[in-house]
Amino acid sequence: MKRNLLVLVFALMGFGAATQAASLDDAYHEMCEKLKSCALKDVAESDLSPEMRAMILQSMEGACVSIQQQFANVASAHPLYAPASACMESMAALSCEEIENRGDQSTPECARYEKMAATAP
Repeated sequence: MKRNLLVLVFALMGFGAATQAASLDDAYHEMCEKLKSCALKDVAESDLSPEMRAMILQSMEGACVSIQQQFANVASAHPLYAPASACMESMAALSCEEIENRGDQSTPECARYEKMAATAP
């Protein structure tokens, strides 16, 4: 159970590189809320202490805020804008079980974004 929570936290942090600007904000929020709801489900089903639960939920919220702040000023005209949005939407469409079982494996949309971002000037 603790492993699943950590996977969700790291998944949220790892896919932060795909978040970009204003209208991408909706896709970001949808993905972040999905990951937080999955973490809440795991927390509710676990035998964690109240302190540990609070720490995990605070970490999730902090990760969401950090990701949003990192990419808040990227222009919507940027060539990676549409692929980043598609990545966020593909993550939000996954079930909690799919997110947990993916580990470090990207969705096809996120893999495309990551490849493009790696070669971007």
